[in-house]
Amino acid sequence: MPAHLMPSAIVVLDRMPMTTKGKVNDTALPCPPSSRPEPSRSYTAPDSAAERRAARVWQQQPTLNRVGVHDNFFDSGGNSIRLSAVLAALRKHPEYQDLITLTDLFRHPTAAAVAARLDRTAEQEAARRGGDRRAAPHKLRSRKGTTR
Repeated sequence: MPAHLMPSAIVVLDRMPMTTKGKVNDTALPCPPSSRPEPSRSYTAPDSAAERRAARVWQQQPTLNRVGVHDNFFDSGGNSIRLSAVLAALRKHPEYQDLITLTDLFRHPTAAAVAARLDRTAEQEAARRGGDRRAAPHKLRSRKGTTR
């Protein structure tokens, strides 16, 4: 079975909850546990501010107790829809606004890799602008509000 079709969690039930009409009662099914799955590596706490921010965002999406910097987002129960939410949450921070794409997150599925990507891209942007790493690029707007 392809990896993307594998369930992210398995919950064992004594019996399936049923409706009075004999159908599976989806609303009565329990949620998968939110504990951290057994990783291939031991837990490593985030060290830099970018790692802490990425790990915090990671933790909120599959709803995990804690996320190490080397924990793979997809191995921890994440999926492409949740990854879109991660991207939106990271882009809420002004210094990361335009520095990362959904493709970047697919290619770098750990908090450490995302943090390194963000830092590297921020440095490249700062060098390109020749100034402050946190300065946002200015966009010219016409009267109708479109970007030129």
